[in-house]
Amino acid sequence: MKYLEERSKLLQMATDLWERKLTNAAGGNLAMRVDDNRILLSPSMMSELKHCRIDIEEPLLIDYDCNILEGTGSLSREGKMHALILKNIPEVGGVIHAHPFYTMVYVAACKPIPQVTEATMKMGETGLIHQAKAYSMELAENAYKYFLPKREQLKITGLCGILPYHGTVAVGKHIEQAFSVVERVEADAICNLLGKLI
Repeated sequence: MKYLEERSKLLQMATDLWERKLTNAAGGNLAMRVDDNRILLSPSMMSELKHCRIDIEEPLLIDYDCNILEGTGSLSREGKMHALILKNIPEVGGVIHAHPFYTMVYVAACKPIPQVTEATMKMGETGLIHQAKAYSMELAENAYKYFLPKREQLKITGLCGILPYHGTVAVGKHIEQAFSVVERVEADAICNLLGKLI
């Protein structure tokens, strides 16, 4: 089995997403570029059936066309979105689709999350990705089009976008940076919501 170190990293990130309430049983998945035309992708139903606790052989090694090359899991329905971004935006090395607990308030309301903490200063507002049917190629293309014009910014920082009614997509130079983005945006969501009480 190839990319054992990367597989271990993906498993740890998946566990952390669940334990920190950065995703829920409704979904979430992770992907990282591990080589030219090679992506490691978390398997389908990881959240609902396993609460993000997966075994090292389950993540799929796929190419940019979502052909499965290795792994025992099933292809995630969001695989097309991850692959499209990783294939066409070289500044991105890791992608996380998640349902963070407080961020989901903004997802449900279809509202951007204003940047209110120093940790997201370089990122700015977390904006809305144009809505499309869940798991569709149109949604994958909309997510890709959201990040494509931000390539220069992606050289400096990871970024996040909101999928209306659905969840978030965070990208970074590597999977660790994408995870950091998810958590930083969640902090902004908390500060924005609870700040109204002050």
